[in-house]
Amino acid sequence: MDMDPVVPSDPTTKEYKEWRVSDLDGSSLTEIHMVLSTVVLSYWCWKCKTAAEFHRNPAKFSGHSWQHFVFECTVFLVPMFMALTDHYLYTALAVLIGTGIYYRKKIPNAPHRADKWAPDPRADNFKQSYAPGKITPKSYLSIYRAEMMLLTCFCILAVDFYVFPLKFAKVETFGTSIMDLGVGSFVFSAGVVGAKSVLPKRVDGKIITLSLWYRLKAGLRTSLPVLVLGVARFVLTESVDYQKHATEYGTHWNFFFTLGLLPICVPLGLSVYDDLRVTSMVLLVVYQALYSLTPLGNWLEHADRTNIVSANREGIFSFVGYLAMFLLGMSLGQEVLPDAPTFKARRMRLVSVLGVWTTALISFFLFSFVLGIEPSRRFANAPYCFWVAGFNAAMLWVFMLIEEDVDSKLPPQLARAGRPAGYEVPVILEAINVNSLTTFLVANLLTGAINIQVETLLCSTVQSMLLLGGYTLMFMLPALLLYRTGIRLQ
Repeated sequence: MDMDPVVPSDPTTKEYKEWRVSDLDGSSLTEIHMVLSTVVLSYWCWKCKTAAEFHRNPAKFSGHSWQHFVFECTVFLVPMFMALTDHYLYTALAVLIGTGIYYRKKIPNAPHRADKWAPDPRADNFKQSYAPGKITPKSYLSIYRAEMMLLTCFCILAVDFYVFPLKFAKVETFGTSIMDLGVGSFVFSAGVVGAKSVLPKRVDGKIITLSLWYRLKAGLRTSLPVLVLGVARFVLTESVDYQKHATEYGTHWNFFFTLGLLPICVPLGLSVYDDLRVTSMVLLVVYQALYSLTPLGNWLEHADRTNIVSANREGIFSFVGYLAMFLLGMSLGQEVLPDAPTFKARRMRLVSVLGVWTTALISFFLFSFVLGIEPSRRFANAPYCFWVAGFNAAMLWVFMLIEEDVDSKLPPQLARAGRPAGYEVPVILEAINVNSLTTFLVANLLTGAINIQVETLLCSTVQSMLLLGGYTLMFMLPALLLYRTGIRLQ
């Protein structure tokens, strides 16, 4: 006769904390996307307000003022707190929409052109500044990457408090949740930015081909610090008997190992076939076929942890899916990172990103609703990877659309040149973007320190919110200080 498992009753014990985040089912796609829509609306509000102020008085505009800093913290952090702690989500959405409409109406329309068929005056700026192979910072990419980092860092501690609904925490095996999406988005966004390493290199106007050995050495230099962090995290968590969920990545594996191995494997994939999109799709289809049509799937889900491979099977085999996801991100990065040669080409990127979004969405529906395969972050299967890719492509497309819409209302002389710091990207997000690995590392260290020093599950709602607010400001502080001093670590 089977005995019911004993449920731990003391919330201060390691066993209770591990039990609490076990066997979770997640939440619906509709709820996830509604919560994360606050990210887009926050950017829209900030963009409209900033453009209205800049348009009104370009000479006196300053994005580095204390007033702007307070507004940035209010518009980006407060809605995130409200949405991710399940407090007043609809109120936050309504306030963001209303605020965005208010500031959008305060932006004057661009001067009317008598001849609507005449070339757009802004096109000259593109022709004058364009150089083949040149890559200048793209504000929509900075916003997108920093927002994903901000959400990820907030959630890794928030999940340890009762104010964070467990429906947003990582699911056990199959299903969807905000934290599942956050993990994949971290990898996908790293791939988008990492595409710079595979773009054609030009020396004296000529395209040069980098050898496999050179790419492997560059990948190893990028990977080594992250792998060292993975080893350090494993040693520290074992030494203090820190709670861990074995079905997340395995007994010894952690997310740093996954991140660290990606830059090493990309050159190997490129040496086989240089089309990243095709390579990623083949990887996902083959991996999913092996999972669904062979005993591999049953072994992954139910095997005992008797050796180093079976003990870490989640981390080892999910790496295939994360690698494919990283390559998908890189393929999108190849489209959006290089400077556009013409104003029309810049606008056509909206179509390119929309195409990626549509392809990923169709693939996700094919696997999930036609073949009946549920997404699994635990093993990074094909539906999960396509869901993450589709969501991230959609987010990037909306950010691009907002930028195009708002900036199109500016007069030509303000449209490209002479924009002050703090206009293109909020200061707090720019600081996180240029020091992303530092931010992620600080957030992980603070999460461990707070969990060791504070019994998070005994905190009241007010205590929890104060701790999470202080934690958020603390993991942002090093990035802000580095940005202020002009230092860029990552």
